[in-house]
Amino acid sequence: MLKYYINYLIFLFCCQIWAQTEVKNDSLVSEIRYGLRVGLDLSKPIRMLMEPNYKGLELVGDYRLSSNLFVAGELGNETKQINQDAVSFETSGTYLKVGVDYNVYNNWSGMDNLIVVGIRYGISQHKQTLIGYNRLIDNRYWGEDNLVSLDTPIIFKGLNGHWIEFQLGIKAELLRNLYMGISIQMHRLLSDKDPENFENLFIPGFNKVLTDNPYGAGLNYTVSYQIPFFKK
Repeated sequence: MLKYYINYLIFLFCCQIWAQTEVKNDSLVSEIRYGLRVGLDLSKPIRMLMEPNYKGLELVGDYRLSSNLFVAGELGNETKQINQDAVSFETSGTYLKVGVDYNVYNNWSGMDNLIVVGIRYGISQHKQTLIGYNRLIDNRYWGEDNLVSLDTPIIFKGLNGHWIEFQLGIKAELLRNLYMGISIQMHRLLSDKDPENFENLFIPGFNKVLTDNPYGAGLNYTVSYQIPFFKK
């Protein structure tokens, strides 16, 4: 019995050495694909199904600069109507986010999965449409309705927002050059141009804006395809 265990341990040891040798040999000939990866944020269509007053589309992309460094960005358009207690309005516009991603995951040979830490600079160009608002009535003796619906909505054009964004996400290669990804986004609003006598309560690409709070958050779920240009 002891001889059996000794032989078994020797066999396992030899298999371990063989596996390490194979991994080492594979790593010597492993190639990294360089190319443009483009895709779509699936969270926007899902959100449209859940929120009737929302429309959105976002394209995502990145390009590998080195084995772990990527230049990346997102381009999108959002329209959202919000009905609050004091105001009813619609925000519509486009946004662009550009920055870099860094892969902190050490892949096995032949794999191309990523755990990325990223930073973006975001800018939006949008308009706000004021649909209605509530009047301030100090003495509502007869229970008057203080809602004012505008026959001709007031449109505020030429608005913008600027923010910085940190991202943490993963990208997994399901098939050759086909990836699924998810990322968490933390925003910090730098500046924005408000409409006259009104505020930006929603900024495309940034999401909801809170009074006296420049921070926000977001989430995206992407499917993308890499167009390989060359290998190293």
